[in-house]
Amino acid sequence: MLKKIASVLLTVSIIAPSVASANNEKITIQYVKENYTFQKHEPVDGTLLGAYVLQDVAIDANMEKFNEVTGKKHASFFKYVGYGQPFPAEWVEEVKAAGAIPHIAYEPNNGLDVVQDNEYLRKFARDAAKAEVPIFLRYASEMNGDWSAYHGNPKKFIDKWKLVHDVFEEEAPNVSMVWTVFTFPEWFIKPYYPGDEYVDWVGVNIYNVVYHNNNIYDYAADEDPLELLDYVYNLYSHKKPIQISEFGATHYTVTDDKEYPEFAAEKITRLYTHLPDYYPRVKSIFYFDVNNLLNAPAGRKINDYSVTNDVYVLNAYKESIADVRYLDTYEENPVGTGKETFTFTGNIVMKNGRSLADVFFFEENLGLHVKTDGSAYVISDGISEITVSAERIRNVNTFGAVRNFTALPIREVAEAFGYKVGFDAAKNMITLSK
Repeated sequence: MLKKIASVLLTVSIIAPSVASANNEKITIQYVKENYTFQKHEPVDGTLLGAYVLQDVAIDANMEKFNEVTGKKHASFFKYVGYGQPFPAEWVEEVKAAGAIPHIAYEPNNGLDVVQDNEYLRKFARDAAKAEVPIFLRYASEMNGDWSAYHGNPKKFIDKWKLVHDVFEEEAPNVSMVWTVFTFPEWFIKPYYPGDEYVDWVGVNIYNVVYHNNNIYDYAADEDPLELLDYVYNLYSHKKPIQISEFGATHYTVTDDKEYPEFAAEKITRLYTHLPDYYPRVKSIFYFDVNNLLNAPAGRKINDYSVTNDVYVLNAYKESIADVRYLDTYEENPVGTGKETFTFTGNIVMKNGRSLADVFFFEENLGLHVKTDGSAYVISDGISEITVSAERIRNVNTFGAVRNFTALPIREVAEAFGYKVGFDAAKNMITLSK
């Protein structure tokens, strides 16, 4: 029998103005789980610092030189490997020699039909096991974008993902499977998710450019890297560690033939500075240190993302990664279950003196059951229930994505289910604790 502990029957439907993007203006909710089960290769605390440097001619594509130039050792480096190519054993040994762990972007660029449970895939997996080092395997990333060769058929993608997952689970337990999407289009993200039991990490690729698609009329300089992260972070961070599998900020573009070092420095600083406090579930991040004008294929020689060929950008990167919470070494996690800090941000608003959050937060993050008859919302934990009013919110962020969501009062619901509600004014952060 459910015990009714509160009842407020009031239907409200309000369109709120868009929410500002700056962290000192938008609200974040923080809470702690005591019995979180850490995923494979997930650090208990901090964020593994990583990069892609294999096309940076300024440092001879050398990992140790990159560490020296940036002033900090990196815990992981990645390499693209096309499906059908052999396991990059020699490169993996170079990564190990640099005191890091490998991250392989494994791409079926000839389509999904070639992906089979056969000797090629089994050997690739066995060779990965022989490396005797933790490996991130980012298989078929950016599948939500129509530029990938494996976009367009979510069912086939998921079937092939499960096949690859099962082979590596059997042959290479040192491999963690990273399911990585591009920031947008958002509506193609969820259909490609293979399921929690088949994913170790959830990743997202984020790029800050002045113009999209080399189009001077498609201005993108106002996009906030944190808001580019929000959708994927809110959707999956309550159950999986998040990896920013690629991040880059341009400091030159051929679109208008102009230098933008301040732009790149600001985006880098904003992302790396705010991740530890506001996005603690981001457990690894990889900077895309590439000058695409030199290294990209035809049609993509547009932006320079490298940090090593501009002193202003390099200094911003060096200062941002100096935070001790960016880990320079991978250490095996001996903890299976323990205390973990979680956050939820973006879909939170202030209205009429109340803080309100997306229904999704209460269902997925706090594990509550929410149902409605169209006029009121009933929230329960299986023992008690509360009936509250809701507000319909319309939020437009810096890159034009419209967030239409139903919001419930945070304090009223949280306190009804035993949470103490606090507020950190310096961080504009609501804290929930039991």
